[in-house]
Amino acid sequence: MSKKIKLGVVGAGIYGSYHIQTYQSLDEVEHLVICDFDESKTAKFNEKYGIKGYNSIESMLENEKLDAVAIVTPDPYHYEPIMEVISSGIKHIFVEKPITTNTSEALEIQQLAEEKGVNIYIDFHKRWDPSYNVIKNAVDNDNEDEYVRGYMSVDDIINVPEKWFSWADKSSPTWFVGIHCVDLIRYLTNSEVEQVFAQGTKEVLKERGTDSYDSISALLTMEDGSHWTIENSWILPNSFPKSNDGQLVVLTKKQYFKNESYRGIKTYNREKIGIPNYIFMDFSTDKPTGFGLQPMKDFVHTVSDNSKIRVNLKDGVMATAVCEAIHDSCRQNQVINMKEYIDSKRK
Repeated sequence: MSKKIKLGVVGAGIYGSYHIQTYQSLDEVEHLVICDFDESKTAKFNEKYGIKGYNSIESMLENEKLDAVAIVTPDPYHYEPIMEVISSGIKHIFVEKPITTNTSEALEIQQLAEEKGVNIYIDFHKRWDPSYNVIKNAVDNDNEDEYVRGYMSVDDIINVPEKWFSWADKSSPTWFVGIHCVDLIRYLTNSEVEQVFAQGTKEVLKERGTDSYDSISALLTMEDGSHWTIENSWILPNSFPKSNDGQLVVLTKKQYFKNESYRGIKTYNREKIGIPNYIFMDFSTDKPTGFGLQPMKDFVHTVSDNSKIRVNLKDGVMATAVCEAIHDSCRQNQVINMKEYIDSKRK
């Protein structure tokens, strides 16, 4: 039987607004609050969405009896709020990817969560993409089929690291979008990454004042024997019709799949061609839809009625480990064995 829940959201940025709008549309959520250290942001959320704001996690946890918390802070700033919420006694936490950008920290989170009996779920929304589940179901349902190789790219326009946020030097295209590729490959294959080799370039953004990779290419060897190439960048021209582009090509022993990011309508005005991503997120009604919002909804359902969600803390830890290994492989110009790598990160 489902119950009404009280939910706190930490982070009043772009994605914070997506979380708030989604949670407000769900009957299971009876109380909702926002937390951000920037008072101007919580004031705006109060004015726009009518919810109470706090400017520290400590004050939010002290004054609210919450059932769950969603961490929606920028990529490099997840560790401290997660640890604080775990220690508070709250049993359900939803985190935007990556759980952290440091494997040792991710393992610390995992250990403390297990000790405290806390459930942590990561927003790897590509697991909810219907096109990718067509591939997964087709291979999973054929006992004689196996993955041979795959290629996946996700690329952002250069406005993303230069205009969307101020912490690009603490992130990379692998941390920002590539981690979705890593997780999707684990999800499709039901297999772990055995070894990693990667190469990257730092030129365009560095010349423009941001010390971050322009592009990273990685080769993953999976324990099931399949090989996958991942390519991620965030320097596409801003003239591209939408903020990102991507594709997935998969070869199995019996089948071949191709998926591209363009899936429907194109718009044209006097300035630019547009490709609305309404399949991903659509806020045009008071009941938002899209596979990009479904993980948030399933998180609420999990807390409310104990229904199963298709992602867990281990998924977050493993994806972080692979992405950190990709960066280390770039720097060291060598192949990294993932079991040895993860063992070396345990404190």
